[in-house]
Amino acid sequence: MVAPRHTRVVFYEQTEEQPARIMTTIAPKLTLFDVCGPGYVFNSRIPDNASEWVVRGPGSADAVTGNQLIVVGPMPVLCSARVATHAGLALLRDIGFTLEADIVTFTDATDRLNRLKSLADKGLAVIDQHVQPDANLHPGTSWVSSSTLSFLNNKGNLGQMVPPPYLPSREVCDPSALPRYLSHPGRFPLVVKAATEESTGGGDAVRLCHSGSELKQAQELFSHCENVVVEDFMAIQRNLCLNYVVFSDGQIKYLGATHQIVDAKLNYQGNWLGPNTAPPSELIRVGYGLMTNAWHRGYRGFAGFDAAVMDDGSCRIYDLNFRFNGSTTPLLIYEALVKQSGLPIAKYRVWMHDGSFHQMIASLEQALDIHCFFPFCIYDPGTSATNDVKPRVSALLFGMTTDEVQEKETELGLLGFH
Repeated sequence: MVAPRHTRVVFYEQTEEQPARIMTTIAPKLTLFDVCGPGYVFNSRIPDNASEWVVRGPGSADAVTGNQLIVVGPMPVLCSARVATHAGLALLRDIGFTLEADIVTFTDATDRLNRLKSLADKGLAVIDQHVQPDANLHPGTSWVSSSTLSFLNNKGNLGQMVPPPYLPSREVCDPSALPRYLSHPGRFPLVVKAATEESTGGGDAVRLCHSGSELKQAQELFSHCENVVVEDFMAIQRNLCLNYVVFSDGQIKYLGATHQIVDAKLNYQGNWLGPNTAPPSELIRVGYGLMTNAWHRGYRGFAGFDAAVMDDGSCRIYDLNFRFNGSTTPLLIYEALVKQSGLPIAKYRVWMHDGSFHQMIASLEQALDIHCFFPFCIYDPGTSATNDVKPRVSALLFGMTTDEVQEKETELGLLGFH
């Protein structure tokens, strides 16, 4: 069943200690259904055999299958049962999110394949978040072909998409050729990336090399790749992700941009959203050209482009991700949440919780009372919970300034979130 569109206002009981919490309906500015129309099912889980280049620690591959539940609209979506628990979905509805999706859950890889077969038997085509290289494990037809997804997301093909003024200084070579850079120590640090037809994400296919020893480690890691990309390290002033969507008829919409949070090893950690994340107009223009190019190659759907504004003001586009990005759902709900919270700055990230799932739900109820914390994906690890697999939420935390957001993040730590 497709859940009805919510039109109510949710009122919470007022206590002497805490003012009433009033939540209005939170609807995304665009849904996947708005883009694709009827006749499709969204499949966001990366198959276990599909890629070694996507960050997926214990439980994380299942946990991220709920990140789009609130933005797919009235269409079937296949996700892990761990992100569609009664308690989790009830909390999302109480916050005010419109859960219109026909949620179809799976428990393991076998169950997931059986569910896909059942949906394909009903004549539904599949919208894939990630490439499935084994056709036997992908029943039915796809909205976008696997060959198109593979080409567009292959880091080695960036030069065929991005115009030269915006292309980073880079070379594509066989991994065996990497030792030649050892004779040019002045070029370090270097960024080495896997050029692969498989899905990549989260920085797992990227290595930052400060020395010859780290370059040798990168060569060993990528030794079985057909090619690697070697880029000069960029002195980035602003690290942005621009999001777009292209419809089947070629219509393109720019959805906004975020500032990317990465760690010292270039691993993705989240995003900042707000007025100060607006990119230069020239980057927006180039992004439209990239989406037009992709549409002519057969792509439809959402995409995000990682871009750098350099210290000298020039711009580079250094990675293309033709799928829902980590920042896509936050951008689709950001304006509604700004209106509700009255706060302009938001941080998106995944928060782990130190307790059990039910303890996390109780902590979330308390966190909502600060009027600026909005979880949109709630994961229960169930009996698989360990030190490495914890209950977690994907959420936006709002404030008037970045400093205020970080202060509130410290408050969340007192509730067990980290």
